[in-house]
Amino acid sequence: MGAPVRERQARLLADSRASDARARLAQASARSEFLLRTSRTASAVQHPTRAMEALVGVLVRELVDFAQVTVVSGIRQVTTAAVHEGPMETVVGPRADTLPAGIATLVGRAVPDQVPLPAGPVPTRRAAIDLLVAAPALADRLEAQGTEAVLALPLVARGRCFGLLLLARAAGSGFDDSAHPFLEELAQRISLALDTNLVVAESRHVASVLRRAMLPRAIPALPHLDVGSYLRVAHEHEEMGGDFFDLHGPEEDLTVVLGDVSGKGVEAAVHAKRITNAVRTASLVDRDPGRVLELVNRVLVSEADPESEMLATVVCARLRRRPGGGLDVDVANAGHPPAYLLSGDATVRALSVRHPALALLEEVGYDTDSHVLHPGDSLVLYTDGVVETGAPHDLFGEDRLTALLAGLGGVPAQVVVEQVAAAVSEHLADGDHRDDVAVVALRARADLGETGA
Repeated sequence: MGAPVRERQARLLADSRASDARARLAQASARSEFLLRTSRTASAVQHPTRAMEALVGVLVRELVDFAQVTVVSGIRQVTTAAVHEGPMETVVGPRADTLPAGIATLVGRAVPDQVPLPAGPVPTRRAAIDLLVAAPALADRLEAQGTEAVLALPLVARGRCFGLLLLARAAGSGFDDSAHPFLEELAQRISLALDTNLVVAESRHVASVLRRAMLPRAIPALPHLDVGSYLRVAHEHEEMGGDFFDLHGPEEDLTVVLGDVSGKGVEAAVHAKRITNAVRTASLVDRDPGRVLELVNRVLVSEADPESEMLATVVCARLRRRPGGGLDVDVANAGHPPAYLLSGDATVRALSVRHPALALLEEVGYDTDSHVLHPGDSLVLYTDGVVETGAPHDLFGEDRLTALLAGLGGVPAQVVVEQVAAAVSEHLADGDHRDDVAVVALRARADLGETGA
C-alpha cells in the first residue's frame, strides 16, 4: 500500500484522544468529509449492485485493506467485496446457496462485532475466513495479508437488519476502540443510502412488472380488419396511466373496449386492468356491448372502495364480419366521448348516444347502437385527453378532431391514429393541461388481399 493511502488511513482511524486540540479537530474534519463523500457515492448510483461496488471501491482506496458489503433481500443476496489494489468481486444468488454461514449469523445478531481470525496458515484460519467471505479469490487475498480480525457492522434501516459491512486491515493495524463510533456511523450512513437505493429499485421493478401487465395484448393480424392504436401517458415519469384499450374475441366476432379511468399513475392503471379483465369475463356471458357494460358496472359498484372516488368512462364495441364484406358494428357508451364513423369517402359522423360512467350508479342500463362499416370505413375511438388538450380558452376540441378526420377517409388505421396524435402534440404548448391520450382506429379492409399499414 502506498504512503498516501497509509496516511489517510492513519488520519481517519488513529486514536486521537491523547492528541492536541488541533489534531483532534483535523481528524474530525477528515472523518466528516469522508462520511459525506461516502453517502454521496452511494446515493449517486441508482442501481443497488453498482452502488455497493462504488462504496467498496471508496473504502478499499481510502480507509481499509478489505471491505465487503452484503445485502439480503428475501431469498436472495448480493455481496460485493474487494481488497486494496485488487479486483472487485460480486456474488449474486439464492441466499441459501451463496450466503456464507458466518454472514448469516452476524446479520441475524444485528450488532457490531469484531471477529478474530486464528493466526498462521492453519486450516482453522481459512475455515474462519470462508465463513465470512463470499468470493474464494478474495478469501485467498485476505488470508495472505495476515489480517488478525474482521470488524462486522450491521446494516440497519427501518427497524430491520438487511445486510452487513465487513472491514479489515492488514496485519499489525486493526481497529482501535476509539475508531468504532466513527465506523459505526459510517455503517449507518451506508445503511440509509443503500436502503433508499433498494426502495427505489424495488419501486421501479414493481412499476415495470405492472407496466408489462397493463400493456394491451398484441393485436393479431386480421384478414378483414385493420387496427391502429396509440397510447401516451400524460407525464413520462409516471410510466403508466388510466387510459386503456383491449381487443379480444374470436376473429369473426370481436369485442373492443377503450376507456379512461379517473386519476393518474399506478392506481389508475390497476383499475384499468381490472376493467379490461371484467370486460373479457362479461363478454363470455353476453357479447352485446350494452349488456357487457351493465355487467362490468355491477362488478365495479359492488367492489367499490368507500374511500375511493374511482370512476371510468368506456366505449365498448362489437365487430362482426359481414358475409358480403365490411363489418356489423354494435356500440355502447358509458360516459365516454363519442365514437366516430369515418367513411371511405371522408364523411365523418359522431355516435353521440351516451350513458353514465361506470362505477357511478348501481342500476344503469346501457343502450346498444348498431351500424355498418363498409369496406374502407373506420370506427375511431379516443379518450378525452385528445379533445381536452390545450389551454382552457383553446382546447383541441371535437371540431378540430372532426375536421382532421375528414381528411383521412380510407387511409390505413395506423395513419389515422398517428395523424391525430401528431395534431394533438402540436396543439400542446408549454404549461398547457396534459392528460393521458389514447386513440384507436378500426378499419374494414377493402379486400382480403389488403395488408394494412
